Amino acid sequence: MSFESINPTTGELLGTYPEHDAHEVDARLQRAWDGWVRWSGTPLSERTAFLLRLGDLLEERVEEYARLITLEMGKPIGEARGEVKKAASGARHFAESGASYLQPEAIPGTPGRVVYQSLGPILAIMPWNLPFWQVLRFFIPSALVGNTVIVKHAETVQGCALAIEKLVQDAGVSDIYVNLSVRREVVPGLIADARVRAVTVTGSVRAGRAVAEIAGQHGKKVVLELGGSDPFVVLEDADIAKAVQLGVISRYSNNAQSCIAAKRFLIAEPIADAFIKAFVEQSAELKIGDPLLAETKLGPQARKDLRDNSERQVQDAVAAGACLLLGGKSLPGPGYFFPPTVLVDLPHDAPVAREEFFGPVALVFTFKTEDEAVQLANDSDFGLGASVWSKNPERANAVAARLEAGAVFINDFVRSDPRAPFGGVKASGFGRELGALGARELTNAKLIWEPPSGN
Repeated sequence: MSFESINPTTGELLGTYPEHDAHEVDARLQRAWDGWVRWSGTPLSERTAFLLRLGDLLEERVEEYARLITLEMGKPIGEARGEVKKAASGARHFAESGASYLQPEAIPGTPGRVVYQSLGPILAIMPWNLPFWQVLRFFIPSALVGNTVIVKHAETVQGCALAIEKLVQDAGVSDIYVNLSVRREVVPGLIADARVRAVTVTGSVRAGRAVAEIAGQHGKKVVLELGGSDPFVVLEDADIAKAVQLGVISRYSNNAQSCIAAKRFLIAEPIADAFIKAFVEQSAELKIGDPLLAETKLGPQARKDLRDNSERQVQDAVAAGACLLLGGKSLPGPGYFFPPTVLVDLPHDAPVAREEFFGPVALVFTFKTEDEAVQLANDSDFGLGASVWSKNPERANAVAARLEAGAVFINDFVRSDPRAPFGGVKASGFGRELGALGARELTNAKLIWEPPSGN
């Protein structure tokens, strides 16, 4: 049995990759365990030096890795370069600031302190949409704290999976990153294995909850990042031109296949007509085509079934009463292309309105009052990110405080940053990656209680 990597731009086969059998899986789990026994005992300075080397290699190989990302999942080449560079900056950040995140913390008024120690090998189930950054944003802080990782990457980006494994080896450490080429049916056995100490999942709600249930049965910690339906709230005193410009970027970046993309645009009624007109115009101007070309702004969806689902969701929305202002149908020819699409007037109680739109479809709603805007924003099963737009900082912060989300960006679009915690609430998951919280998330926060001598 093997996995196939398909170029979503052409539909052509890029390569086949053999699956690991039970014997190879066992050997790799043991490698991760033995690697942890060694790596967890290395000085922190050695681990940060490794991260610096990792960052240097990522910078040196930007073009190689960007082309691989674009070929396997269709992202425009400029954005693919940005993904690799972001991973490099993440490695450098944790190399330079990671030691401060892991400093023991005294407990005021007591003889106690908390120290942060590694947990062991961590199983990571990773998605295809950001095939380098998603994996490395988890791996970098894990390596910093002394964990090793076992990565089950998405079946469609096995070229990226092998490239990351070799990257880590080329940075000078061969046993702290273990790639597993296996299907989802193997995952329950991996979680149950005593050599796996915790699990992290970036993926669908269904997959994350299934993994969490199994992990709970075995008493193992889980970190879940399960997507979102992020609201983009534009109040009547917002800078409309800037909100439209960054709203278009947020919705369509990464071929509109990002968990933190703006997906539900909530616009104050007095400015709704102007916002919608400009948003539709700028969406229509996006250059669609070969993502290896610099001028392309929107490439294909990563798989045919994803493209077909986007079309199905649009049809369901229109059937429920939505008005289609732009796009809405798959493009002819090879590849899995779907055009920028804008829908307005979708009833809030329509079943499709509760779904995550993981394709180039923008849903636009209007509101009369701030209270209504907050109610609409929070009327979602998801709670990953949100944006609030207003020229009044006090007002924007007051609205932000009321939103149910793991992150709220004011007069900007949501994105991850190595320096800041990333994660969600509600169906978007729990736990945090990145920043100080992310560095400590997959550690043993151990209490050391040491009364003064003689007491």
